[in-house]
Amino acid sequence: MRKLVTLGIMLFLTGALCHAERFTGRLMDAACYNTNKVASQASGHKTYHSITKTCAPTESTTSFAVRITSGGNAGNTIRLDDSGNAQVESALKSGELRVGKDGAMHVKVSGKLLGETLKDASVKPRATS
Repeated sequence: MRKLVTLGIMLFLTGALCHAERFTGRLMDAACYNTNKVASQASGHKTYHSITKTCAPTESTTSFAVRITSGGNAGNTIRLDDSGNAQVESALKSGELRVGKDGAMHVKVSGKLLGETLKDASVKPRATS
């Protein structure tokens, strides 16, 4: 019986991890993004390609967003939850995340997407070619 319960718990946890969504994109300062998105929409622009460079995060940034660059969600922007924000803050301060040659911070993120927020986010640097 004990083995059956342990096996059930392991299968449940494995299943939960398999449902994590994965994205690649460019990391941004969420507050800067919100400001520039509104200004861009007010001026009649529907696209804003340079926003990821304009809103590149710094060590003082506390809330982050990711502009998705590939897959079916390309062009969408998602926000990180509190744990994702803390993880990125730490990676920025340690130097693990850096601005790329193109002026943007490229990342791989995974977690559960709830609306526009990525819950239980895991953030890793992504090499650019």
